Amino acid sequence: MRRFLTSASLVATVLTLAACNSSSSNSGPVGPCTLPSPFQVIYPIPSATGVPDHPVQLVFATSTSGSLSGWNAYLNNVNSLNGAGQTIAAAQQITPAQVPAPAATPTFANPQYWSISVASTFASGNTIWVWMNNLNSTCNPNGPVSSFTVQ
Repeated sequence: MRRFLTSASLVATVLTLAACNSSSSNSGPVGPCTLPSPFQVIYPIPSATGVPDHPVQLVFATSTSGSLSGWNAYLNNVNSLNGAGQTIAAAQQITPAQVPAPAATPTFANPQYWSISVASTFASGNTIWVWMNNLNSTCNPNGPVSSFTVQ
């Protein structure tokens, strides 16, 4: 009898905790983070080959009304978010003069530029896939938004 009461107590505790963790609406799965529009990866140029093994930064362009403040990136050497590493630094706005070369030219007028520092060194020959993550949201990282291959 004691074992039954202990099991019943455990089930009641689990159900109570589950109820405390739920909301009053049935929100369903969380979707990908919504990127500012327009948004463009400009460095390393998407699908570039021969990128240095330590590119130092990723650079993005948005419109003047778009912001990547509070965003970071996930990087992986396979086209999967599973096992991807997250950048420590969040995006910082930079000037056009700070964009490394070669870089893609934004396809829209009056871009503002954002840089995310990369602390990692990548193995030669690997393709690196990039996802964008809004640190101020519970959304899932969006992507891959780009990839590049290390020299």
